[in-house]
Amino acid sequence: MLNISRRYDQNSSSLELEGMPDVSSGDSNETIGIISSWTLKIIGFPLLEGKKEHLENLMQVIVNYSRSYISGIKKSYTSTEKIVSLLPFESKHKLLLKSTQKNVKPLEIILDDSELFDLTRCLDILRYDQQVNIKWNIDIDKPYPKRYITKNVYRQNNLFSFIYALTSFAIVGTLLTFIPISNVELLNTDKIESTSSEN
Repeated sequence: MLNISRRYDQNSSSLELEGMPDVSSGDSNETIGIISSWTLKIIGFPLLEGKKEHLENLMQVIVNYSRSYISGIKKSYTSTEKIVSLLPFESKHKLLLKSTQKNVKPLEIILDDSELFDLTRCLDILRYDQQVNIKWNIDIDKPYPKRYITKNVYRQNNLFSFIYALTSFAIVGTLLTFIPISNVELLNTDKIESTSSEN
């Protein structure tokens, strides 16, 4: 059977797909209709590989997270099968990959913005590759309604403002405790004495 390989390279990510045409769907000899394996290399991390459903779960999370992040919405995403999660982590992004095998700890990958962009770009090129005839179980690309973006960004800004105000209050309160009360009382006494002498 004809085996076809497709590769998608970005600066920090490289995705390779292997498969064969799906004759029942009328695929040409150069089209991947059935995925046999895939590998993903992110510089600085172990090689990732798996079945079609693993790649699909990864794609669900990366595409949706990046879409939200670009819109200014920072929120976590988990795939339908709960094996891939991506969440904001300080100024970066934490990707968690759970193995379907027992007694294997989840793999944790920390991505900066450029690495997230490279990974998203690889998956987007795959999704729109005319020589890969795969129906992916992910949301159809539709822009977020303006109301949805405004609501979520406003909520995040309110939370940030509350945390900032609470932190400022705590810092000011702490600094006030270091003001020596005895000096204040002495200053007031000096003012009273100077006033009395003038009279």
